[in-house]
Amino acid sequence: MSAKSNYSKNYSKSENAEVIGVLKHHIAEKKPARVYLFFGTEPFLIDYYTSEIKKIIVGKDTNGLNLTVFENKVDIKNIIDACDTFPVFADKKLVLVKNSQLFRKGKGANDSDAVSGEEEESGNKNQEILKDYIPQIPESTCLLFIENNVDKRLSVYKSVAKHGLAAEFNRLRSSELVPWVMKGFRSFKKTVSPDAAQYLVAASEPDMYTLKNEILKICSYVGKRNEITLDDIKTLATPTIKSVIFDLLDAVAQRNSARALCLLDDMLAIKEPEQKILAMLAKQTGELLKMKILLDKGASQTRIEEYFQGKHPYALKIMMQQARAMDEKYLRNLLHACMEADTGSKKGLIDLKLALEVILSNINS
Repeated sequence: MSAKSNYSKNYSKSENAEVIGVLKHHIAEKKPARVYLFFGTEPFLIDYYTSEIKKIIVGKDTNGLNLTVFENKVDIKNIIDACDTFPVFADKKLVLVKNSQLFRKGKGANDSDAVSGEEEESGNKNQEILKDYIPQIPESTCLLFIENNVDKRLSVYKSVAKHGLAAEFNRLRSSELVPWVMKGFRSFKKTVSPDAAQYLVAASEPDMYTLKNEILKICSYVGKRNEITLDDIKTLATPTIKSVIFDLLDAVAQRNSARALCLLDDMLAIKEPEQKILAMLAKQTGELLKMKILLDKGASQTRIEEYFQGKHPYALKIMMQQARAMDEKYLRNLLHACMEADTGSKKGLIDLKLALEVILSNINS
């Protein structure tokens, strides 16, 4: 076994973060392994590391002589043939396989995504063939699988982990996304405060492609100005129900019904269903009520953070400010109004949009 194979084997049982560390080492040294499996819920990271591997192996080969791509269900023999073919005028070639389903366990007849017994048997056979072939992949080939369905218990998965790397790329936590967003702005020679970056992360969908697009848009808008402000982000970021709910609850805290009704129109304009808006308003009101009770009881910051585990730091900060601006009775009445609106709409007694407008019109009283 080569030194490279030993190196991979040493990390076969390590935590995923360490596996990704090994992957970064492969890229930095420009010495990719013979086989990789990339999967997870963050496509940006999967695409990024796939691109880095492709740069090392294919480089500027615009004709694609040393790149073979398979997508969806594919004959395992075609994959093996591609791997066994020598690269053209190069030391290495890349065989890229997307969504082959070779790392997925067959599902039973009661499953909504059921497969026939014949298909499952064929799938298991292909997995066995691949498992046995992985140790034989030529040094001149890098076989990279990108899968949307992976069962880590399968022997074929364990074979990849043993002889190469199986790396899972899931969405980052907000504590990881905030510095990534700040770094993204710096790449455009822009500075942004932690509060502004936290707002963008808290108010956006938590995927890196969405945040990248927001960074590009904001930097383009401000032009040559170096500093990105919180107002810039609030003005320019694509509205989401999360960002508008932040502002809506500020209006509720200030008992500003006109502002609240405008924000309701904004949510309806981005095609958010009335039922979802009511559900989020009720949920956030309930959380504010809990926060208010904790604050009134003199709960420490540590106790509050423990109670709201998983809540984004910026969102928690805003919640505390909003809770301090409202009294407990006001929050209880608002929550009760949300519950009545939900019941009334389900019984057909009131239109849900009208019910929301009534709730927000009455926050002044």
